[in-house]
Amino acid sequence: MDVLGNQAVRGLLKRLLPDHADQFELETIGQEQGKDVFEIESLGNQIVLRGSNGVSLASALHWYLKYVCHCHISWSGNQLSLPNQLSTVPGKIRKVTSYQFRYIYNFCTFNYSMTWWDWERWEREIDWMALHGINMPLAMTGQEAVWMAVGKRLGLTDEQMLDHLTGPGYLAWHYMGNVDGIAGPLPQSWIEGQKLLQQRIIEREREYGMTPVLCGFYGHVPKSLKEINPEANITQLKSWFGMPGIYFLDPSDPLFAEAAGFFYDEQRRLYGTDHLYAMDLFHEGSSPDATESYLMQTAATVSNTMLQNDPQAVWVMQSWTLSEPMVKALPDEHLLILDLYAEVKPVWKRTEAFYGKPWIWCMLHNFGGRNGMFGNLESIANGPVDALHDPGKGRMAGIGFAPEAIEENPVMYDLLGEMIWRTESIEVEVWLKGYTLRRYGQSHDQAEAAWELLRQSVYSGLNVHGSVESVIHARPALSITRVCNGSVVPFYDIHTVVKAWELLVAASDRLADSVTFQYDLIDVGREVLAGLAHPIYLQMIKSFQASDQAAFHHNRILFESLIADLDELVGTNPYFLTGRWMEAAKSWGNKADETALYEFNARSIISTWWPEPLTFDDYAHKMWSGMLKSYYLDRWKQFNNRLEESIVEPTAFNEVAFEQDIRAWEIAWMYRSNSFAIEPLGDSIEFSKRMLEKYGHQVNCYWGQNQLEEDIQ
Repeated sequence: MDVLGNQAVRGLLKRLLPDHADQFELETIGQEQGKDVFEIESLGNQIVLRGSNGVSLASALHWYLKYVCHCHISWSGNQLSLPNQLSTVPGKIRKVTSYQFRYIYNFCTFNYSMTWWDWERWEREIDWMALHGINMPLAMTGQEAVWMAVGKRLGLTDEQMLDHLTGPGYLAWHYMGNVDGIAGPLPQSWIEGQKLLQQRIIEREREYGMTPVLCGFYGHVPKSLKEINPEANITQLKSWFGMPGIYFLDPSDPLFAEAAGFFYDEQRRLYGTDHLYAMDLFHEGSSPDATESYLMQTAATVSNTMLQNDPQAVWVMQSWTLSEPMVKALPDEHLLILDLYAEVKPVWKRTEAFYGKPWIWCMLHNFGGRNGMFGNLESIANGPVDALHDPGKGRMAGIGFAPEAIEENPVMYDLLGEMIWRTESIEVEVWLKGYTLRRYGQSHDQAEAAWELLRQSVYSGLNVHGSVESVIHARPALSITRVCNGSVVPFYDIHTVVKAWELLVAASDRLADSVTFQYDLIDVGREVLAGLAHPIYLQMIKSFQASDQAAFHHNRILFESLIADLDELVGTNPYFLTGRWMEAAKSWGNKADETALYEFNARSIISTWWPEPLTFDDYAHKMWSGMLKSYYLDRWKQFNNRLEESIVEPTAFNEVAFEQDIRAWEIAWMYRSNSFAIEPLGDSIEFSKRMLEKYGHQVNCYWGQNQLEEDIQ
């Protein structure tokens, strides 16, 4: 019997369904041909959940809630309207997954979303994972404590190690081997707090039967190690997007084996092991030697050293910057590859299924934590099962989530979580009707019609690199085609989204009390206003270049009012508040200097990413109340003031000087300590109605078909 798994799910029931927990019986059953399985059945007044481990039991609970009780669980709220006596299961439901591994997270997730989480938030997340069938979570919280211990054994001081580690907002890129030392130094209280948090995280994950993926050692070391070991083969790699390159200890050097031994020993002492280690050799970077023989030998030595420290070890490798020589040099049974962006750019199709290595089909979906509505539902409904049935799939071993950030676009994650337990494609149009019922707790024709329009528009984005980037988030300029790495012109017809918004507003008469409906209503309205900003911006620039003061002023006021209204719109919902991110960051501080450090990290990552010039400006932009008004709107006002001052002589506007001045302002903003609202203000339904009335017709005025075609060209 899986006692720990049963205990974990019993705890989940008490947290999620405290008034109904005693109506469930939990039983352990065996796997089917090595694959996890669950069953659901009614016996008398009890709902019997059976599963091969805690994750399977939790998945049974989730399936029961979805398909018998028509409930919904998401990051943006739950819909759990249940009768006092739970509904009877018609017959027995039995599901077997085809996937040994069900993976979740990207290194980036730990900073774009999770940096400031406490145990309460992590507990909810682990429950979410179990309910969605996840059994293989990346678990990199608390690595700082490992490295502090390793540094001491290597002869380095605490100060030298703290110079090596980054601040809390940038640890993901440090552990991926991209940056060293920025945004710190870390306080000891942070290191200790994260260590204790990680121990609770992995304990709960293991209780469910999950196998956490910890970090591996691949040669990224402190610069100071070279100073005390001048004879060691330690080189500085090339710059990463303008940042100083990290220091790399060559695996052929005897010090590599010693350092690796310390690393695996200290990590095992603190966190145990489940024999899965995430590492990406030369991630988005360059190797000291690009020859095939060097890459093969280096990868093989990293793997062999890992196996010397853990004979059962498996190297979990992202396919993001895949090196064919390295992959071919590694033993099949000790390598597992994440096809990170398979829903858009499946690497398995162009690599003979990773040259025969085991691999996992993953959805990346989100870049930088941008919270625009985006995705391709058809690719999720078909991609995994198409791969599963493809004769050329090789050793496909799993399915997974690999987003750079979470807590947005819940429909995408709900669908992919369901595909874990399905072996055939889903007809998305039909599935969305059930999704609407579950998410809002009742059937509603207008809501269903709205979601069908969303399927045809924002959720039809195939081969599009992330969500549409609203011009609102771009550093102001006379010509803007993108914010960071995506287009500011929608790939869909914005009129379709307006129609969806109109339908949801109409549906609010019946669905207003649903927290999940309120979220979706705000999200769709936010998407419309974000898209409307672009043609207004174009008219504003056009009138400036024509020295038309009246037209410029009119369009300027409309543009700035739009941003202010958007800030107020999203401010009516708790899931779109800058204050919650900032206050969570500051809550980790025990002293004023710690609080200031955390707030700086929290501000910088969501604004220019880092004060020094990079190509990441506004990469992680947010459409959050507080951020919209205090950062984006203020930035645009300064730009518009400069334009208004020089409109009689447009060539007098010095764009280079403005860029220098606004950069200084952006950096100053990062060091501020003003507070933001942590509770929503206003009525989501009523304000949405006002915004639709104010802006709905303007989409036709500004996004005419001719204008749209002109912009796309």
